[in-house]
Amino acid sequence: MKKLILLLFTLTLVLTGCIRVIEEENSDEYRALSSQYESFISHDILDDQQFEAFINTTTFDTIQSNIMIKVQIYDDLNNLVETRYGSGVVVSKGVYYYVLTTSDLTYTSEYHNVSYLTTDYQGRVTKAYIDHISLDYGLTVLRYQRVLATRLPVIDFAPAAPLQGEPLLQFGYKGEIMNSMAMGMMIEEDIIEGPTNDYFYTSIATDEFANGSAIINMSNQLVGIQVSVVDGMSYAISISEIVQFLHVYED
Repeated sequence: MKKLILLLFTLTLVLTGCIRVIEEENSDEYRALSSQYESFISHDILDDQQFEAFINTTTFDTIQSNIMIKVQIYDDLNNLVETRYGSGVVVSKGVYYYVLTTSDLTYTSEYHNVSYLTTDYQGRVTKAYIDHISLDYGLTVLRYQRVLATRLPVIDFAPAAPLQGEPLLQFGYKGEIMNSMAMGMMIEEDIIEGPTNDYFYTSIATDEFANGSAIINMSNQLVGIQVSVVDGMSYAISISEIVQFLHVYED
């Protein structure tokens, strides 16, 4: 377990800020990740082909659902009083793209003049609007007009919450870097009293700019959304609560 924790910590350093796509096995990026993952593979968590498929799927496809969100809050005289930055992920699309993020990022009780700007993985900026928000769940869905020229994927949902010790990958706006990635493990489930109660701690080093970022399993499925930072590590709401929120929102 100590070796796995050390390995995942090393991978965090390797993956953070990595926005280049790994195109072939003889690339420097692939060799760097493979060397760090050697003992991880040897313990039958993944074999080399699964690892290659996971990295390629993440960099070619899954991370393209990542959205950076800029929130600008104005007073009644149209003076800018606050700017916030965070992360989000595309969870649905039709006429609009629908982006899941946190209500802490998007909500303000004091001011009503608020602007939301989304930036996708290619740096395209689009104005967005709140489609649904729940302070009980701590989640928000933003929507913005879908342009045919932009083809963003919708992230897949995991059928269940991650298990203790399960390896996870987070991508978002961590460190104010677009498409930043970091790895860690699910440390412990956190069941609390309240309207929502299913959360979990991770060993993923993070910051507040990553609030709203996606946390995925090794099948590239969403297992959680970072809602807070605890002792420098990502704290997330579980997929079960996310699904409940979206069902309430769709109804």
